[in-house]
Amino acid sequence: MDDPRSIPWRKNVERQDTSPRDSPALWRLVKAKLKGLRTWFLRMMWYPDARTGKGFHVGKGVYIEAGFVAGDYVYIGPYSVLSPQVHIGHYSSLSAYVAIVGRDHHCEEPGTPIVFSGRPPSCVTRIGADVLVGHGAILIRGVTIGNGAIVGAGAVVTTDVPPYAIVGGVPARVLRYRFDEREQAIHEAMLAEPTKQGACPGPPR
Repeated sequence: MDDPRSIPWRKNVERQDTSPRDSPALWRLVKAKLKGLRTWFLRMMWYPDARTGKGFHVGKGVYIEAGFVAGDYVYIGPYSVLSPQVHIGHYSSLSAYVAIVGRDHHCEEPGTPIVFSGRPPSCVTRIGADVLVGHGAILIRGVTIGNGAIVGAGAVVTTDVPPYAIVGGVPARVLRYRFDEREQAIHEAMLAEPTKQGACPGPPR
């Protein structure tokens, strides 16, 4: 009788019988499925009112209030705090410990403590597509961050940020622009296309 190991299909099975760590593509697929399952569970249990696109990922300990809307492939880093009515475009990333806060107390009534002065009407904070908000940045509620902008780590954003501006500091100011006008047009054309999944960079090295 022939040795079973000599049968062609058996050889194929043996070649495919590898652990996920021996197959990077398979391991990435498993990780993606587990990450998607975790995100689905969190949305159902902790963020039931959130409206999110495909590829959405939220880190550990994130606090998201009502009215949250996110496009495709949006990442929210660990321990971030997002006040009500935050709208985020496709491909945008918020690093760890980002806070979108403020403008949630009346403070203009003489003779009335702030704690008893009530709340102003809610306002929408808009973060465009392909925006990167750095570690520990603070965005005051109601600002608009334009497409392609970068907010530096630790910045405090009190006013709107133009598209493709790189801002930093307290309060944040424009340091330079990410692209020139020609490059911005190329990037805007890409953002106008249907979203596509790309390769994530993985952890810093």
